[in-house]
Amino acid sequence: MKITLTGRFTNFVFLPVVLICLACPCFGQEAGKPASDTSAASPAAQTVKDVYSVVQIDEFQIQKGVEFPPVYLDALQKEIVKQLTSAKLFAEVVSGGQKPANPQSRVLRLTGLITNYNPGNRAARYFGGHGAGAAEIDSKLSFLDRVTEQPILSEELRAMLTGGFFGGKSEGALTDYARQVVNKAKLMIHMRLPALGAAPNAAAAEIGSAGSMTPPVRHTVSLTSKDWPGSQSKLEAEAAEGYRVVSVTITGMNTADVELVRVDAIADQYQYRLLHPAMSTNLQKDMRKAAAEGYRAIPHSLVILGNSLTMIMEKSSPPFKDHYQYAVKETVMVSSGQKNTEQLQNEGYALIGELEHGGAHLLLFEKIAPPE
Repeated sequence: MKITLTGRFTNFVFLPVVLICLACPCFGQEAGKPASDTSAASPAAQTVKDVYSVVQIDEFQIQKGVEFPPVYLDALQKEIVKQLTSAKLFAEVVSGGQKPANPQSRVLRLTGLITNYNPGNRAARYFGGHGAGAAEIDSKLSFLDRVTEQPILSEELRAMLTGGFFGGKSEGALTDYARQVVNKAKLMIHMRLPALGAAPNAAAAEIGSAGSMTPPVRHTVSLTSKDWPGSQSKLEAEAAEGYRVVSVTITGMNTADVELVRVDAIADQYQYRLLHPAMSTNLQKDMRKAAAEGYRAIPHSLVILGNSLTMIMEKSSPPFKDHYQYAVKETVMVSSGQKNTEQLQNEGYALIGELEHGGAHLLLFEKIAPPE
């Protein structure tokens, strides 16, 4: 099932650096270990850059119904390859279909799905102020192992392009979009790899479990941030029918799709809370309150809709046996985000969300809290 959320953009404020630590119940995991790995953690846990020396850039796909100019897909792929090569994050960068120079190299594959495109306003770009009339591209980026297809990281990217594809130099827009993709990669390469075969979230793990008696049922439901109470009610109604959140996909400046799935449904087993603070400082308060009531964050559900940071949290009945701690880092510099990632992972956290907006990067981490 999917749910579409919408909102209205106003002035969004990012603080240079914000650290949030709070406790939240969740699935079984050894205290102090990254939430993405429920097994005993190895002292020498490997990061993406430790394992993958080659990255493959596939040509991006366009979601059905999205009017993005297909003629730019090839140029976009080449621009991403060019910038990743210049960034020297990997020993080799290849396009989809190409083979690495060393056949024994582990290859990380980057795929992209363009889920929304707004060409912006041509006149505003010419005569307006900074950012006026900007084109918008929303997309889902996925990094995965080329051989096993195991997901490494899947994140949403909202790119506001002042150049635009119409009424502006398309080359500039492609360059700007590719730059933001490369920034994602710069942060991702410091992420510790998930356990072999690990599912991206609990709902996905449930789908893949051998004990399921019925095939999963999926569908899409629409939410709007112009009516947060109504959106919350829809989530509650779906949870009452046994559905669980699987993923969140941005579909516009004000909209996103939330996919849900039902497997061997038990009515009212799960509850959801839709958080939508206007500022990052309020995210701490909202997550702390929800955590105290038994909720946990849904990994990779952190997005920006309009003027709100939007996060979905889940509660189970019976309660999750463990508690999570969360850390949120927000910084303007990518290098600072890299240092934050390394530092927090050394403290036992796992990266579960990342987004960019207005030149700032927000990183969300979690780990199981030590027993009280």
